[in-house]
Amino acid sequence: MKIFLIRHGEGENTEEAWQTPQTALSEKGIKQAMSLAGLSRFKVMDELLSSDWTRAQQTAEIVGREINKPIKILKEIHEKEQSSKIYGLSRTDPLAEQYAKDLVKHASDYNYKWDPEEESWAELVNRVINFKIYLIENYLENNIAVFSHDMFIRTFITACALNDDFNTDQFKSMFRSLNISNAGISFLVYREGQKTWKLWYLNECTHLWTAKS
Repeated sequence: MKIFLIRHGEGENTEEAWQTPQTALSEKGIKQAMSLAGLSRFKVMDELLSSDWTRAQQTAEIVGREINKPIKILKEIHEKEQSSKIYGLSRTDPLAEQYAKDLVKHASDYNYKWDPEEESWAELVNRVINFKIYLIENYLENNIAVFSHDMFIRTFITACALNDDFNTDQFKSMFRSLNISNAGISFLVYREGQKTWKLWYLNECTHLWTAKS
């Protein structure tokens, strides 16, 4: 199984406000998605899977139209969930600034939630592991493109590399060492015989050189 993990294009007002599940692509993000659509590697995809959050779905749809492939929406592969009190807030809002400080303060707590609506790291990892099982059970012989989000993709790669056998310090150390750009592509291969995941490349971005605003 060959899996291309693609982060969505840039969202609107990403520098000014916390993004929400409904945040759409910016003009630059649309250009980034169009640069993905022109890549020949996607023409051999058997399936396009997308998060149900707007910016990922828009990115997938732009690619899907170019290669004439339908999009399958999966609610389980969206970004790490935050509190509704934070979504859409200006990054300079006092509550948003306190939220960012609290996340740093509790960074080592695997089960920390800023409020009951928030998703903990443990819950995100559990979502990722369930998605890995889903892929193996349904797409073992296929080429798959997965359109998702920064933290979900980094968590997925970390869980694959560590084979789900890790302590929280190992997980956080590797997760923080990864960088995933908007419209960046990471490529993994799963070998059923060895039950192993191979990371062939991480955050490939050369297609974006022609997609700058």
